Formats: sequence, structure tokens, C-alpha cells
Amino acid sequence: MTARTICKYSGFTLTEVIVAIGIFTMVIAGGLSGVRRGFDILQDSRNYTRVSQILQSEIETLRTLSWDELTALPQNVAIEVDTQFDTSAYDMYVVRRWITEVNEDVRQVRVIVSYENDRGRLVTLRYHTFFTRGGVNDYFYRAI
Repeated sequence: MTARTICKYSGFTLTEVIVAIGIFTMVIAGGLSGVRRGFDILQDSRNYTRVSQILQSEIETLRTLSWDELTALPQNVAIEVDTQFDTSAYDMYVVRRWITEVNEDVRQVRVIVSYENDRGRLVTLRYHTFFTRGGVNDYFYRAI
């Protein structure tokens, strides 16, 4: 047989096949890892949006109260998440509200929502606001 005939019928060696499979496996594993991380980011974003809506809803509910109604509220209470839809998506959130008397005309209100994310990390987001007898209030947002 000539050299030309031998090349025509030769194939990949076992070493070449194993190296190719190893490279292909690493590429697929990296792609799947990226997809998993993308889903984690998407879930974190959903939770962050829900918590922001819960916090904003509670603050807006408190803003509709008169001064007497606000001062009559309990100082430290767990809040049930009020949703329009019958869904268990909000069951994972723990909501607490603290009302602290700064002076006789000012109350500080803190609303805190905590939940455990898919990776087991405790996430807490908070709203702080001040209500005054005259009705002027301001709030700021802090995420921890």
C-alpha cells in the first residue's frame, strides 16, 4: 500500500477523540452554568420587584390614614401581605412594621420585608418614613 492509500483510510486516534469530547463537555458545562446563573438573576429580580411593591403599598396605605389613626396603630406588628390575587407567591415574605414616636408631632415608620432566596441567603429590604401631625412626610429607601 502506498502512503496515499493509508491516509485515505485512516481516522482519528483514540487520544484525539477523548480530547475533543473533553473540550465539548467543558463548553456545554459552561453554557449550562451561564443559563443557570441567568435564571438565578431573573428570580432575584422578580423577588426584588415584589418586595418593592409590598413596601410601597404599605407606605401608601399609611399615607391615607389620619394622624389619629396612625398614632393608634400598634408600634411593632407583623403585617399580612395583601394581594388582589389568590397566589402563594407572596407566602415567602415576612413583613414587619415599626412605628416609633420621635416627638409628639412626629412618628418614624419602618417597614421591613425579609425573605430567603433560592440559595438560602436572607434578603432584607426596608422603607423608612417620617409622618408629622401636619401631614408632611418624606421617606427614603435602603436595601441591605
